[in-house]
Amino acid sequence: MIALLASLLLATLTLDLREGSLTYTLVHKLHEVQGVTHALEGRAQVQPDGIGRVQVRAKVATFDSGNSNRDEHMREVTHEAAHPYATVKGTLSGLAFPLKSPAEVTLHATVELNGVKQAAEIPIKLTPEGARVRAKFAVSLSLDAFQIDRPELLFVKVDDRVLLSGELLFEEAK
Repeated sequence: MIALLASLLLATLTLDLREGSLTYTLVHKLHEVQGVTHALEGRAQVQPDGIGRVQVRAKVATFDSGNSNRDEHMREVTHEAAHPYATVKGTLSGLAFPLKSPAEVTLHATVELNGVKQAAEIPIKLTPEGARVRAKFAVSLSLDAFQIDRPELLFVKVDDRVLLSGELLFEEAK
């Protein structure tokens, strides 16, 4: 009986992404563009020692900026046919579940877009919501680093920096 309880206490906790959104924000001298998707897949695992692994991905084709021509061009410059997903994978530490109060952690991540992988340190705010955990984050990334040909309007390219932000709700896997 004690061995069974010990194994339960030392088990890895698996959390599935239940809902959420990812938003990219691009800036051009004349305007700002946001594209959003709610079509996400993700999972997190937390080891008994507080080390966590996280993976979240979204189909590039599901981002919607409210302008179908702009969205089509975004799919072209990210080579969506060859690289259909934008993916974030990473590790974090210092987690204790169940989460009793809000916490701030850093995800040591690899972001993949356009078939290019880049390291990123992503600050995440975790908030308990009953048996669920909400994660909010924002990180600035370089389009040039992902070898993305920056869109132009009136011969002026959008800024190199793109803000990727998200709000994700995880729940223990069943």
